[in-house]
Amino acid sequence: MVAEETSYAGLFRYKLDNGLELFVYKDRSLPMARVELCFRAGAAAQNSDNAGIFRLYERAALGEKTPADQRPAVRTALASLGVSDWKGCVESERVAYWFKVPSNKVEEGMRFWAERLRPDSFDPDELEADKAAEIAELKTAIAAPDAIYKASLDKRLFGRYPWRLDPNGKEADIAAVTPAALEKLRDSYFLPNNAALFVGGDVDPDSVFASAKAIFSSWKAGPDPWKTPLPTQPKPGVVRPTWVVYPDSSMPEGVALVEVRYRGPDLDTDPEASYAADLWTNLVADPSGRFKTGIAKAVSKLYGDNSIAVYYLPQRGSGLLSLSAYISLGKGDSAVDKARSFKERERGFEITSMRSDPSYFSTREYEEAKRQLLNARKLQLETADGLIPALSRAWASASADYFLGYEDSIENTSARDVISFLDSYVLRNLEVISLRLSPQDYENERKEFANSGFDVVTASNAFWWQK
Repeated sequence: MVAEETSYAGLFRYKLDNGLELFVYKDRSLPMARVELCFRAGAAAQNSDNAGIFRLYERAALGEKTPADQRPAVRTALASLGVSDWKGCVESERVAYWFKVPSNKVEEGMRFWAERLRPDSFDPDELEADKAAEIAELKTAIAAPDAIYKASLDKRLFGRYPWRLDPNGKEADIAAVTPAALEKLRDSYFLPNNAALFVGGDVDPDSVFASAKAIFSSWKAGPDPWKTPLPTQPKPGVVRPTWVVYPDSSMPEGVALVEVRYRGPDLDTDPEASYAADLWTNLVADPSGRFKTGIAKAVSKLYGDNSIAVYYLPQRGSGLLSLSAYISLGKGDSAVDKARSFKERERGFEITSMRSDPSYFSTREYEEAKRQLLNARKLQLETADGLIPALSRAWASASADYFLGYEDSIENTSARDVISFLDSYVLRNLEVISLRLSPQDYENERKEFANSGFDVVTASNAFWWQK
């Protein structure tokens, strides 16, 4: 097979007979190469009875990442590659493993992953030890304030299938996993036709393809695990605007975070809106622009010079749009009132004005937002270390074609597309509004929070598997 050069300079793509996709990016800046193997899997492939199984699979297949705790065979193999450790992630829609090796070790690097990510079997005694280690890690992870806060919002905004956003899972599910369950997972998701291999660095694409074909030929294709689409997460994610407060000991007194979250565009069902979402977040990013200055005038005592943030998280089935601001709380200030002011100003005035006033953003502002967005992307993708993870995530949550066509799609996104996005995903949507503040600041307004209908988030009720 001859290399198929893509529309992105230096990036080549192939497809093996067993369905494994291969992407090779030539980057001559260093005599090194990133070797990554990615699967369309993760929390989105879990159900409410096996949450956490993909992270347990990783541990059972590969052991610990840190050199001091690695299995002897893994440590020896890594040493022969000239690296000390491997990297990996289990996310909502992606499971991926990678390392950087000298360019002359790429073939051995591919073989390392091929030989370890589909174990023939799982030893029952070793699995019990792996489960104990995974549960201990889970307990540490879910005690973190950020994890508690995120879980509490996911539980509400994605309440029908919240486990699809929780790679950590729950203790009872992890404890119940058997060797047979891991073998079933292997044969369902760790398949060549559900995987992509990414190699980026000082390499020859055709040579990489020849090596990959030889190394991965023993991997047999199986049924497409995504042939039947998952039931979609509802939009709106809530039936009414939902208010929550999280008394968080990691927050300093006198400072609070107010955040409004909406169900955003899903790449599986509305990829066109994702381009408008990306463009819009750049339009409102300017600290001196109309959007942020309008909110700053309406919500007194914002904390810091650029305290307002807007982001869109593109996902295949759990797109998320967030608007937030840090606020100062002085004597006599009401966090409840400030949260209400923020929500009403961003949605009730600023975003409503964007729809009704064609001059809210000028033609020049649209063009400048596109330029900045695409320049930032170009800078990010200049090296293999930037391009490979970006392509890997796009492949897992959408497709390689989504990644390759992104620049043209942004250029073709119009003001009308942006307004349509705002109309569908903000103005005709419902939100979760949260306040994250210190326990003392919460106590100062405890009665007002109760009277205003806020749900109180704690470590005992934040997660989907808790009452």
